[in-house]
Amino acid sequence: MSTEPDPVAETLARRHHLERSVRVWLGLPHSAAVDTPRLPTVLERRFLRLEEYERPGRDAWGCWDHSFSENYLEGTLGIPEVDRWLVEQREELRARTTLEPLWPTGKRFAVCLTHDVDLLAGKSTLRQVVRHATAGLGRREHDALRFARPPIRAVRAMRGGIAFSPSTRDTIELSCMLEHKYEASASYFFTVPPAGGGSRYDCTYAPSDYCTFRGARTTVADVIRALAEEGFDVGLHGSYHSATDPGVLATERATFEHATGITPTTTRQHFLHWDIKRTPQLQNAAGFTADSTLGFNRTVGFRASTALPFRQFDVVADEELALLEVPLVVEDSALLGPI
Repeated sequence: MSTEPDPVAETLARRHHLERSVRVWLGLPHSAAVDTPRLPTVLERRFLRLEEYERPGRDAWGCWDHSFSENYLEGTLGIPEVDRWLVEQREELRARTTLEPLWPTGKRFAVCLTHDVDLLAGKSTLRQVVRHATAGLGRREHDALRFARPPIRAVRAMRGGIAFSPSTRDTIELSCMLEHKYEASASYFFTVPPAGGGSRYDCTYAPSDYCTFRGARTTVADVIRALAEEGFDVGLHGSYHSATDPGVLATERATFEHATGITPTTTRQHFLHWDIKRTPQLQNAAGFTADSTLGFNRTVGFRASTALPFRQFDVVADEELALLEVPLVVEDSALLGPI
């Protein structure tokens, strides 16, 4: 029997998931005696990411590129079509029932700031240079260039300079300073050494590595603890293969907890390597409560046609997950760099 989802055959679990999502987005209280507006079929399809189940094609890094998306091909990738529909429905419902505010204290919108800590500083330690140079030699790498890469990668890693304790003044410290100044908070996603064999795409620092933070020599683990004590969310930046290999993400989460004493509940996959058939399930099984990977590497836009958070739904297993998805709408490298 095929396990592929049939986008036409709607299930009761899927319908309940869609109705619950829409009621939350609209601010419809449970006591409201009105029918839940139904998302148009095309928006249901985009929200559930059915096209990603149906189409196996991925880019050179194993990611769903924006150019594959139906809304990109239709010229609506930059439009939050679900959110626009919700605004229209909310206006109509106000005449019939009382709606709950969408955001605390009457705010009109909310912004979720996040940082992938791929690099700690402009300079690297010698150990980090060696890790970077040899990362492509793992048993998972089978291409002919893998033995030619180490010297090239070593030169690239040394370009920024070598330091015993690289300074985070222009990276993490600068971000923290700006967020404190404007009374904002953020999530910082830190990596740990990849479990089960890494890839050449992975980050190369470890929690035990030394750096200079606010003028003092300390470890990355101490920086993570300091940010958490200041009220920032600190989460796991899962390695490249953790997005698809069972058990890897759970092992890395345990490594993070052992190194810092903090149990991370939020995550984002490195390289935005994310597979709808596997990654949410692995994140959920590892104990994470929120993910923010659902976006694009090469452009900004609304992958699920919404910027609003929602519970992930496994179409194959036909069940709603406890995992909250906070879509990644704007990534700095995609916004500022060439497409």
